[in-house]
Amino acid sequence: MARDQLRVLYTLDVARTQLYHFMAIVIAGMGFFTDAYDFFAISLVVDIIGYKYYQGPPPRRVSVAISSIALCGAVPGHLIFGWLGDKMGRKRIYGITLVLMVVTSLASGLSFSKRVGKNVVVVLCFFRFWLGVSIGGDYPLSATIMSEYANKRRRGAFIATVFALQGFGNLAAGIVGMVVSAAFVNSNPSENADFVWRIVLMFGAIPATLTYYWRMKMPETARYTALVAMDAQKAASDMSSVLNVEIAPENEAVSELTRQNQYGLFSADFLHRHGIHLLGTSMCWLAVDITFYSLNLFMKDIFTSVKLIPPLDMDHPFQRMIKTTALHTTIALCGTLPGYFFTVAFVDRISRVRIQILGFAMMSVFMICLAAPYDRYWTQHKNKYGFAVIYGMTTFFANFGPNTTTFIIPAEIFPARLRSTCHGIAGAFGKIGAITGVFVFRYNENHVPSTLYGLVGCNIVGLLFTLLLPESKGKSLEEITGEFEQQPPQQHAVAFVSGEYRRAVPV
Repeated sequence: MARDQLRVLYTLDVARTQLYHFMAIVIAGMGFFTDAYDFFAISLVVDIIGYKYYQGPPPRRVSVAISSIALCGAVPGHLIFGWLGDKMGRKRIYGITLVLMVVTSLASGLSFSKRVGKNVVVVLCFFRFWLGVSIGGDYPLSATIMSEYANKRRRGAFIATVFALQGFGNLAAGIVGMVVSAAFVNSNPSENADFVWRIVLMFGAIPATLTYYWRMKMPETARYTALVAMDAQKAASDMSSVLNVEIAPENEAVSELTRQNQYGLFSADFLHRHGIHLLGTSMCWLAVDITFYSLNLFMKDIFTSVKLIPPLDMDHPFQRMIKTTALHTTIALCGTLPGYFFTVAFVDRISRVRIQILGFAMMSVFMICLAAPYDRYWTQHKNKYGFAVIYGMTTFFANFGPNTTTFIIPAEIFPARLRSTCHGIAGAFGKIGAITGVFVFRYNENHVPSTLYGLVGCNIVGLLFTLLLPESKGKSLEEITGEFEQQPPQQHAVAFVSGEYRRAVPV
């Protein structure tokens, strides 16, 4: 028998876009700002760390460890905090991840050792691992909270905007790195190199700290409260405050949900209904992160080979860092950010699946343009700016494509009681892909064309697995997941409120 959607959830679905949506975007998005800053700032300072502790570029194994250790921490972070978000509530776990993020960001910049020298790198890697755990936990919680707060007409754009703040974090990493290195450019590098990388890394704690109060003020999502915690009274009360209307609790309807069979993650019902979706989201995220993190974390190595930036100069390391961060900032402004906001503009018009297919396809085309003439053209002639433009187009279609949509789709297509867990599983596969990309690229850095062709293969795999995913555009979360089979008749929308509106919610 078809079941009507709970009225409090329908009210959320049809509510007009208003202030609380934008507050939720900023609160959730600042976590992603910090995530991206922390992930990508390390690639900008690794040469300075090598200069300080290895008197030159760091050994390959050290560079890989510094670059990938946070990604290694993100894998258990995705899984553990994603699961806890479904068991203990999104809001409660959300605060824990933020505190851990702030503490470990500061600790990374304050990495010291009694034995001066290379042991500092070991301490840095320890704190970077736990930073990665907190970042991994932020992914499923931010996505789930935003999807459960959003109205159905703009849900894709809202989730994409949260993720787009990753682009601003990436941009901020370049700007902060450039400003800090410029401040020390005329100083003695051997004395001040420590200050540069420590300041850059610790800056990541600031935006996360600023949003802690507002994260704790956010009420738990109505979908968790009603569908998982089964508390109709609290769900109605919280959303009455958020939407500025009086919503009557549906105790009987929630009690009926409690009596019904609710399948678990390892059940045959889940495998039948969502197993193929979990496989598709996980493999697509794995494929895109192999490409995305390979290109972003080792951008400076690629650009050094085509002479866009000079090799490390032992006498002037800060000058190279200024050029590296300036190029990083330019790519972020011209390729990364426009890609994110094209997704924001079109995800609720074109659809998630089509944008993901387009992104994988265009990334493949532009990466072939980078790989095919690499040895005989890009590295032999003065065509470095053409290389940078094509590289920028690759990052554009990564973000106007699978890098954003792989974050959106898992937050929409799984049931409320498993939504954070499944998003965490898909995200963990993504970080496994990122780790794979880092190791493959670093140990194959002298064969860039073959690496790029390998990344094209990853894009094709991602495109094929995208065909397994359902389209969620314009549907309520409960309609997508089958938790409710029909919405309340639109003519009865005003029955949601007991009493008069304090402010109208259009339907």
